[in-house]
Amino acid sequence: MRMPFFEFLTSGDLKFIIVFIIFSLIAIYYFIKKLQDQKSESQLLLIDQHNTKITNAANWILISSVLSLLLGLMHSFYFMGKAEGIATKLIYSGVSYALITPVLGVCLSMGCKILSGVFNPKMTKF
Repeated sequence: MRMPFFEFLTSGDLKFIIVFIIFSLIAIYYFIKKLQDQKSESQLLLIDQHNTKITNAANWILISSVLSLLLGLMHSFYFMGKAEGIATKLIYSGVSYALITPVLGVCLSMGCKILSGVFNPKMTKF
């Protein structure tokens, strides 16, 4: 039995998903600028700056994912401590919901890293 994709997206922590969307949009914006500047060979330095900004957005998504994981686990263990007994269903559901947002963040971070590596002009050595 698998979790439906829409439920997967809506079950994550909304604060972190908004942060992921903002940094993903920044990466897409600089990717589009990189594509526009690629038409002229004299823009190599500018393309390198765009790649740096895309990589920075990917790194911030990854850092936010780790923070989301830690806060989600802390939240889950807090409520497990409040429960009178140990319920395995409570443990598994809490940990599974704590892992939703980090998985999404890692996937978006990998996508941003791909954007920074694709369509780079070939550098020629003289």
